[in-house]
Amino acid sequence: MPNNFAYIALILWPFISVLFFYRHMPIVQATFWTIVGGFMILPVKTIIDFPLIPPLDKESIPIIAAIIGCKYIKKVNIKLIPKERAEKWLVIALLFIPFVTMLNNQETFNGIPGLTLYDTVSAIISQYLFILPFILGMQIIKTYEDQLLLFKLLVIAGLIYSIPILFEVRMSPQLHTWTYGYFPHSFLQQIRFDGFRPVVFMGHGLVVSMFLAITIAAAAILLKQKVNTRGFSKSIIIIYFLILLLLCKTVGAFLLGFLLLLAILFGSLKVIKWASLIIVATVVLYPLLSIFNVFPHDFLLQLATGFDVARGESLGARFYHEGNLLAHAKDKLFFGWGGWGRSRLEGAVTDGYWIIVFGQYGILGFIAFFGLPALSVLIAVRNYDKLNFKSGKELLLAHALIVAVMMVDQLPNSSMSSWLLFLMGALLGISRKVPFNKDRTNITPNVYSKLLKE
Repeated sequence: MPNNFAYIALILWPFISVLFFYRHMPIVQATFWTIVGGFMILPVKTIIDFPLIPPLDKESIPIIAAIIGCKYIKKVNIKLIPKERAEKWLVIALLFIPFVTMLNNQETFNGIPGLTLYDTVSAIISQYLFILPFILGMQIIKTYEDQLLLFKLLVIAGLIYSIPILFEVRMSPQLHTWTYGYFPHSFLQQIRFDGFRPVVFMGHGLVVSMFLAITIAAAAILLKQKVNTRGFSKSIIIIYFLILLLLCKTVGAFLLGFLLLLAILFGSLKVIKWASLIIVATVVLYPLLSIFNVFPHDFLLQLATGFDVARGESLGARFYHEGNLLAHAKDKLFFGWGGWGRSRLEGAVTDGYWIIVFGQYGILGFIAFFGLPALSVLIAVRNYDKLNFKSGKELLLAHALIVAVMMVDQLPNSSMSSWLLFLMGALLGISRKVPFNKDRTNITPNVYSKLLKE
């Protein structure tokens, strides 16, 4: 049970966020600390439940506060529905699909009543609140400097969070319990290799590990872009983050972080471009590849078992439960089973975020949701070559690769959250603003930023 301080923290966060926006912080900085800061420190699975609206928690409260700060304090004209055609229709589809899902799920299943109009309204509001960080990120990341600042802030966030991470590596994951009165997940899952995976306030060691993998990529971007880090060696920061990630004892996240580091520092633009496209295509096609038994599950299982028998058993269990859930989801293939646990099976463990979306809202819901980050990567890859300076191309493609890796992590894990959606939306926003006039030559980053503001 959450203690009183857990609820106080949620209630106070909008007021703290207002201070970010009222101080002379740039809008990108204020929004970042509102959304990402909230994810870093607010309690997991504590909700404030008002009648007629979805429960408010560490995901929804910061984004509502960020919208208010941007729109009413910074006076930015935030569009609540994207104006561009592709993303506009994907968002509309996400909000419309729960209604069709309700119409297709009137019957009782395993003792769970059929869906009602009330359930649909609640689901639509929840869907909208969840994708709001994506919509907001699209609109406030407008320049090369904004995009670079985003990754600089990520590195700062990683350095700040490294202190409680190191504490929990040594002392076991206790901070959430000490601060908010309860542990948010299974403690046994945080025990690895005769040690502990840190959880801090993110709910699970896997989420912390993925957070560090992204901060490693952000630090690599700063090194590649020759960004001033106020006397801190960027190489030392990268090594420090790698050691932290190794101490988190999560093999998958370490591999993703290490591969991101190598690709950003040493990969050619062409390699990064094609790697991003292949990863995105794999994620988008994964349900169909799994349905038709084309995806190489057995090969991946052999690789994992060869590395470590326990990791192989863990991956095998995920694939087993995923297969059962997929077979159940196929009975409501297009629009899914909806909420209230109708998409789940007794005894089945739901690990991957993709199967959660697929089970609840079917293949059309999956396409609508994962289509948004996929579109971000596709637009970035299509437009990067229209930039007239190398550092802009490198930054845009590095951002695209990070988003692609965020997507592929949703196959085995369920780490999708507000801060990831904010980064995904930021990629689409900046990619849409790339100049189309190829006749301009020798454009510096500063001049490029002025062009984007015109």
